[in-house]
Amino acid sequence: MAKTKKKKNSSRKNAKPEIIKITPEQAENLLADILGSNLSEENSALVTLMIKGNRWLVEALERGQMTTNKLRKLLGIITSEKASERKKKANSNSGEGDLAGSNEKDPTDGKSELKPKKKKGHGRNSAKAYEGADVVDLKHEALNPGDKCPDDYCDGLLYEKSEPGIMLRITGSPMAKATRFNLQKLRCAICETIYTAKLPEKFGDKKYDNSFIAMLMLNKYFMSVPLYRQENLQRYLGVPLPSSTQYELMDSNRDVFEKLYDAFCYDAAQGLGYSIDDTPAKILEQISKSKLSDETKSCYTTGIVSVHEDGHITYVYVTDKNPAGKSVAPFFELREENLEMPYIMSDALSANIPKNICKDLYILSFCLIHARRQFYDLPNGYDDLADTVIELIGKIYDNEKNAKLLPSEERLKYRQENSQPIMNQLKDFLDAQEFEFEPNGVAGKAVNYILKRWTELTQFLRFKNVPLDTNIVERALKLVIQQRKSSMFYKTLKGAQLASFIQTMIYSAAQNDINPYEYVLNILNHKKEVILAPAQWLPWNFHKAIEALDESNGRQGLANSPGEP
Repeated sequence: MAKTKKKKNSSRKNAKPEIIKITPEQAENLLADILGSNLSEENSALVTLMIKGNRWLVEALERGQMTTNKLRKLLGIITSEKASERKKKANSNSGEGDLAGSNEKDPTDGKSELKPKKKKGHGRNSAKAYEGADVVDLKHEALNPGDKCPDDYCDGLLYEKSEPGIMLRITGSPMAKATRFNLQKLRCAICETIYTAKLPEKFGDKKYDNSFIAMLMLNKYFMSVPLYRQENLQRYLGVPLPSSTQYELMDSNRDVFEKLYDAFCYDAAQGLGYSIDDTPAKILEQISKSKLSDETKSCYTTGIVSVHEDGHITYVYVTDKNPAGKSVAPFFELREENLEMPYIMSDALSANIPKNICKDLYILSFCLIHARRQFYDLPNGYDDLADTVIELIGKIYDNEKNAKLLPSEERLKYRQENSQPIMNQLKDFLDAQEFEFEPNGVAGKAVNYILKRWTELTQFLRFKNVPLDTNIVERALKLVIQQRKSSMFYKTLKGAQLASFIQTMIYSAAQNDINPYEYVLNILNHKKEVILAPAQWLPWNFHKAIEALDESNGRQGLANSPGEP
């Protein structure tokens, strides 16, 4: 028997209000009552504008004339967190402030004038940018090096220039292109045996080529094109491709993807540290189970980014019922004991702190950008507080630009010499402001957010490999969010995990400047070798694995790499 759930408390903070739809006649009657009431003219006009504005907004949404971007512009919502944008936001809500501040120069303008403007390019890509282009060398149709110059008034000899003339030609083609083979059949008139023509060996006996499956994976899990859209497009192009067939083609390679995913996890575990964050994942199977039992319907996709000493970066996506703090815990079990203590970089949510892992095994660090956001979001009236904090944190990031390319030891020394005094100044300023504001007020909470987490926010001043923020994993999660916006949900947890396997593989290749299509195609073409030694087929290793295969003249497998999980 299904259990009935208790009714949620509708009086909680930020609870969804009751939605009431009224007819135009009801709206007119309401306005008439307001105008005939004892409200002042100013309040009557304000309420009238609110009702008419709400009615106009509802009608615009119903007619499909209002998009999210249009609504943001209409309401004056600014999504950027630049300091200059906050000035505009603060001034936009105060009529006198606009007039009084119109003659004052924005302090950020001076900074922009000091920086030299970048020269605009001509907008064209050089020929070298087309790394995926096929190269065709064309000889002159009539002349050769060493021939006499064909000009009647010249006796010189021709020689070949080191740089050829270049002409690019770009053509288009459908994602799936079908070739139909009509195989001749011959039958004996007496014994009736049928003899059928054979396919050329280069085509094999598979209906769907690996090159098509690789492109299918990129479109779905990298470019976020839903399967049903690809199905519709291919139907128009004369090559039917049901969405169910598309998924089955990708799922048929799950064994190799899972093996490779384990190698990615192992490689990530050996990094200098982990930047982690998560985003909700909607899985219909889990929602159905939650209606029949006490099992939670909440699922998450956790992004784990691991930076390595040699410069390569491993991106791992984990989709399950656990938030980031629980999803990162298994990586500590995979980590080699002789390595230095890793850092954990996350925001300050308790769900992102590793669970069931001793605190002595990692360096807990919190994101400086999340701390800055507490002050950026402060309402009008707190400009002095917000501007001071934002300016000081901005100086930290100016220093970080200068230290970005330095070796880790020198970078730490640079931070301690240049950023430590600024952070001390920030600490002194916030200590002085702590008792100026109500602790439970918006300004008091912003001040206490930094002061209570000061140690975690300043780990980059004590440890050489700790970053300042979670920006790298926030960018990685945009891939998942983009996929969620286009496809909205997964049917099963198994399907969501397949997406994590493929996205881990593709995004790690792309972010390490490796052609993701070439990488995925080679994985599909060498499935047996990948299953035998997946660590050798990670994006930063697979070219060596292919060279080893070529040298061995068709050897079936590669030796397992040491330390492979």
